[in-house]
Amino acid sequence: MKALKILGFIFGALGLAVFVFWFGWLRAPDAKDVCDNVVKVMKKESGVDVPEAFTKECIAEYSREPKFGKVPWVAQLKCIRDAETSAAMQACEKR
Repeated sequence: MKALKILGFIFGALGLAVFVFWFGWLRAPDAKDVCDNVVKVMKKESGVDVPEAFTKECIAEYSREPKFGKVPWVAQLKCIRDAETSAAMQACEKR
């Protein structure tokens, strides 16, 4: 019985670790949130409204998941979502 409790604890802890990893590192931000930040930064820096077509293209681009390298892709999207200048966004693209 004691061994079953230990195994249950181990599998529970492992399950929790997988959930935290998925939620913390592998869950990409919504493409709309990323593009809303891109539009906000572009408007702030240029003073010009961004066309709706650009927003749709942006959402389509950032919605596509990569075939390889999901962790760097998620990190890049989070970086772009949180960037406050276009220079910071370009730095995210080079990562």
